[in-house]
This record gives sequence, structure tokens and C-alpha cells, in this order.
Amino acid sequence: MIPKLLFVLLLGISTPAYASNQLDLQIQQLLNLVSASNCSFVRNGKTHSSRESVKHINRKYAHYAQDVDSIDSFIELTATKSLFTGKQYLVNCDGQVMSSAEWMHRKVTELGRQS
Repeated sequence: MIPKLLFVLLLGISTPAYASNQLDLQIQQLLNLVSASNCSFVRNGKTHSSRESVKHINRKYAHYAQDVDSIDSFIELTATKSLFTGKQYLVNCDGQVMSSAEWMHRKVTELGRQS
């Protein structure tokens, strides 16, 4: 009985850490896709390279890290709209423009298929 109880307690302790590591991995994979893309990212009417956008997202992530508990909340808080103006971020890939939220969610779906 005690070994089972110990196992359950240890499982409960390690699960959040595992979940956090999984989320960190998802975030890093998504940021790698952003960085490697040939897309431009439009924030407040100004066009930025994919690498500049990763730096910007990382700055926002540092600000919101305590509030990020899923890949969806990461995208919502760091990569969808301006904190100051409320304007949606856009992504332009080969002339196809869409919201950055839509683009990022598509990339997360693609990553899920690769796993």
C-alpha cells in the first residue's frame, strides 16, 4: 500500500513539471517555425522579419510568462495583437495575408501531426 501511495504522490508532484516542460517544448518549436519562415509579420502597420518577430514575442512572453498555461494562451497573449493599440498582428506569406493567431494555430496543428 505504501509504495502505491508514494507512486501516486510522486506522480502528482512530477506532472506539473512534465506539463511545463511539454509547454516549453511546444513554444520553442513554434518559435523555431516562426523564425525559419519566410513570412513577414505586420505589427501596427509596420512590417517585421520573422526573426524580429520572434524577439518581440519573446519580450511579450517574458512579460506574460506567469499567465501562460497552454500553447493557446501563449499565442493569445504574445502573438495576436498590440498591447498598446489593440490592433491585430498579421502574417504575410507569399502574398497570403492572415491574422497571426490563425497562422500560429495552423503551425501548432502541423506540429501536432508531426509528433
